[in-house]
Amino acid sequence: MHPLVIVQGKKVFLTPPRRERVPTYWKWICDPEVNATLADASACVAIENEYAWYDENVACPRNDYVRVDIQETATFKLVGSAELFDIDRAAGCAELGILIGEKECWGRGYGTEATALLARYGFVTLNLASILLRLDDFNTRGFAAYRRVGFREAGRRRSAVLKDGVRHDEILMDLLPADLVMP
Repeated sequence: MHPLVIVQGKKVFLTPPRRERVPTYWKWICDPEVNATLADASACVAIENEYAWYDENVACPRNDYVRVDIQETATFKLVGSAELFDIDRAAGCAELGILIGEKECWGRGYGTEATALLARYGFVTLNLASILLRLDDFNTRGFAAYRRVGFREAGRRRSAVLKDGVRHDEILMDLLPADLVMP
């Protein structure tokens, strides 16, 4: 196992993010195909802004935020990133977000496994009792992956998302420790 591995899976492992990877993160969020399902889709900023965001939000340890990189187990290739944010340690809850940035890695189960690994980390290491995620109703691949991990639809905000001039529902899903399924 790689010495900086936080959590090891069969297909992927989670590692701490590194500043020298900012150009890769930036490439992903500036790709319209990759960022279509992000809350701030089409929000490509200057790379200097991405470095500043990293320095403020990732490089400085925070009690309410955990970010990890997702790497292929077989090749160590960086394929995505994920985070637990808005962590409320007193209430034992957080929100999860994930991005598989390398398009050739889509459909291989990496996102499903990384989601499960990060959720398990949240429950076991951070002692969370509930994890929430949000997705747009057109993100059918994400919805299926989250269901495989054990997330359940908890509600919808109808017509709450505007993408390319079209209104979509925002789906809220949650996961409890007993619901977690490791792929």
